Amino acid sequence: MQDFYKVSELKNNVYRITSTEHVYMELLVGSEKALLIDTGHGFGDLRGTVKNITDKPLIIVNTHGHLDHASGNFRFDETVLISESDFDLCKAHTSNKARTNAVKGAEQAKDPRTGESVRGLPDGFDLNAYADGGTGKLAALKDGDVFDLGGITVKAVATPGHTRGSICLFYVEEKWLYVGDQANAYCWLFLDESTDRDTHVASLDKLIALNPVKVFGSHMPEPVDIETLKLYRRTAVEADFEKGLPFDSPFGNDMGARVCPVDGKTMEDFSKPGFASVVITKKWS
Repeated sequence: MQDFYKVSELKNNVYRITSTEHVYMELLVGSEKALLIDTGHGFGDLRGTVKNITDKPLIIVNTHGHLDHASGNFRFDETVLISESDFDLCKAHTSNKARTNAVKGAEQAKDPRTGESVRGLPDGFDLNAYADGGTGKLAALKDGDVFDLGGITVKAVATPGHTRGSICLFYVEEKWLYVGDQANAYCWLFLDESTDRDTHVASLDKLIALNPVKVFGSHMPEPVDIETLKLYRRTAVEADFEKGLPFDSPFGNDMGARVCPVDGKTMEDFSKPGFASVVITKKWS
């Protein structure tokens, strides 16, 4: 199961772990400790993949409680840090029902960039063990928490928006920012667990103030720069539900949401540089 994930070393002791459905996780390895950002769906032996890279004591952080960021928690014996505001969300998203539905989706998985079918589940996958995996051992992650890994310092930054408990991680020495789903070109802000516009924009302001050199997202194949982060902020500020486009919901209905791209873009521009959008409902303000 360990070959289920692709591992890329971005610089010495900093790794990106990619699942077949293109959910990206990050592993930072200092001289004393290692830190794993998110655990993805956890279909494969993520623990084995991490242990093949390092045997240093491991800190695990969930950027938020959604299933594609926290379902792999159960693969680890270590405590998993997550905002207390997302504890209940994580519990709901790692329930037997949610996990079973995720497996059904994985069986029909496609590459989001090409539309081609991909290997959604590893050989030897145990559905029963996975479905009953639960949340893992959760503990509260707080705004401003700092992790000294030995030569690598990582700071937690609370950024409610996509979810109330969304937290980003800042690699201080390199000024690399890991945003989970809080800042991306197709930011979902229509969910029950999402915040209002002002809260989301304030969170983006916090991230911009860090002046990051690179910004990594959990569904972004490549990092973006601070100018793109500013574009995401402008998109949120200018979003107009009445001018929004139809939302192709994976939930089987449109959820009353619309996609609101900036600068007159349409969904035909989705894969092109400069595309940025938020998905909102009418009540988002």
